[in-house]
Amino acid sequence: MGAIGDIFTLALLDPMINFLVILNNVLFGSFGLAIVAFTIVIRLVTFPLTLRQLHQSRAMQEIQPKVQEINKKYSDPKRRQEEIMRIYKEAGVNPLGCLGPMALQMPVLFALYGAIRIALATSPEALEALSRHLYSWSYIQHAVPLQEHFLGLDLRHPNFLLVVFVGITTWAQTKTTVSVTTDERAKAQQQMMAYMMPLMFAFFALSFPSGVSLYWVVNSVVGIGFNIVTYGFPMLKIQPIVKARVPTAASAVADVSSSPRSPSQRSEPDRESRTANGPGRSKRQNRRRRP
Repeated sequence: MGAIGDIFTLALLDPMINFLVILNNVLFGSFGLAIVAFTIVIRLVTFPLTLRQLHQSRAMQEIQPKVQEINKKYSDPKRRQEEIMRIYKEAGVNPLGCLGPMALQMPVLFALYGAIRIALATSPEALEALSRHLYSWSYIQHAVPLQEHFLGLDLRHPNFLLVVFVGITTWAQTKTTVSVTTDERAKAQQQMMAYMMPLMFAFFALSFPSGVSLYWVVNSVVGIGFNIVTYGFPMLKIQPIVKARVPTAASAVADVSSSPRSPSQRSEPDRESRTANGPGRSKRQNRRRRP
């Protein structure tokens, strides 16, 4: 566990602390503005991954009619899964591709939590601990101690107003995210998560420093902007600016109907059709030849 902690400190925590100190110097000694700028930089750096995730979500929405057609056509679970995976492959969709940005956010969030607690040092002992994380550049060394207040907020301690904003912006981001399923049960689960996630993050924000909550609010606002660019905003009649290049539902359903099938992968409707029409032509012909 010690080795993992050392790697985490050297690879993520120390660079984040020093980058925040540099931004603090550039932005007139305001650590709050440094956090806002840090959030925007992180979103810009991860924009290709975020855009890919948004495309994946939109593409999965587009192929839902095909998936429903497959579910209706095939009763064999194995064959149904094979056809669904084939549709995913043809559409260039990875069902796990939507998890990338969220998985990346978690270590950044934990590192930022530690960075804010270490960077906003006030006591001599805390300043000494901070000095062990700072690079030996005079530009950085002369920047401490940092200003811990921003817009009347103490960035070291939780703030109820920011907790409310965390919940609201997280909820707004989920509402601007497209639903990737047409199944009623899955839709009900997504609607439940749309309210559970904001409450969960707001609960976490009650124990986080306000600086971390500020990061999450700005991050959610940027995410809302990305969602509107990709999915549009029907309530305001805003059309998507970035179009997802995926096969149309009609052509994909046609592909499902005309897909080649090996003898070992015959569909259930074929079997049902043979059962309804009799055991087969050869036996009927044999019966006709009987004297």
